[in-house]
Amino acid sequence: MRAFHAVAMEGGFSAAAKALGVTQPAVTVQIRGLETELGVRLFLRRGQGAVPTTAGETLLAHVRRIMLLVDRTAAEVAGNPAIGGGIVRLGLSTPATIMSLAKRFADAHPGVELRLATGNTEQLIEDLLACRVDLIAASHIDPDPRLAGVVLDRQRLTLLVPQNDPLAATSDPLPLHALANLPLLLREPSSVTRQLFLKAADAAAIPIRMAASLGSREMIREATAAGLGYGIVFDGELGRDNRLKHRPLIGEGLEADVRLSCLPDMADLGMVAAFLALARGDDTGG
Repeated sequence: MRAFHAVAMEGGFSAAAKALGVTQPAVTVQIRGLETELGVRLFLRRGQGAVPTTAGETLLAHVRRIMLLVDRTAAEVAGNPAIGGGIVRLGLSTPATIMSLAKRFADAHPGVELRLATGNTEQLIEDLLACRVDLIAASHIDPDPRLAGVVLDRQRLTLLVPQNDPLAATSDPLPLHALANLPLLLREPSSVTRQLFLKAADAAAIPIRMAASLGSREMIREATAAGLGYGIVFDGELGRDNRLKHRPLIGEGLEADVRLSCLPDMADLGMVAAFLALARGDDTGG
């Protein structure tokens, strides 16, 4: 099971062998033996890497729970609140809201490797349910009943404006109706940012002119700076860009929670529990 877990976590047989301190053939033999025992294929080769099959993802969900429990047990037996090693996989839709918390976790558990990846909320929930990540920090219009976790922050939609645009002359809040027929830059259809904005605009009966649909906040920034339109983003995603200004939006239904979430049966296990403890205000996270 350790070999299987290592291949799934490291994304390949060579990397798994290095992490376990054994040879690649030894890992291959163990995986083949497990596949023979279970009667299913667990991994598909992808170039130099490997990805779990559907059966592999099902097995990973159970094995990951076991490994997190082993980590927690080892820390308790050692009488040390710091977890000695391992990997925590974080999926982020709003990176800025989690980085200070990630830093505190890294300081408390220096032996643990953090692996961060980005995506929109829908993608991240799918990854979490498939056990491809351990925790997600994502914007939610409503809490997902399939997940457990804690609210990290609350964000409001804001309008990104090119620095030399007349709308950039002031930073005063802008009423939602002022956006009627402006060329707007929105995220992809599955994005919470887009869904929240369109829902609020529809409720206020505001006509929307969409200039472009873009797949990331970085693309929104670049397109806004180029003058393609005005970007709609959360205020926690603004970053620092001298080419842009922003105007907070005023209206109903323009806010969403940022939640740190995990699967309910992993909430009290090992590194997941430690991360959630820090988010709730436990300074030790142990």
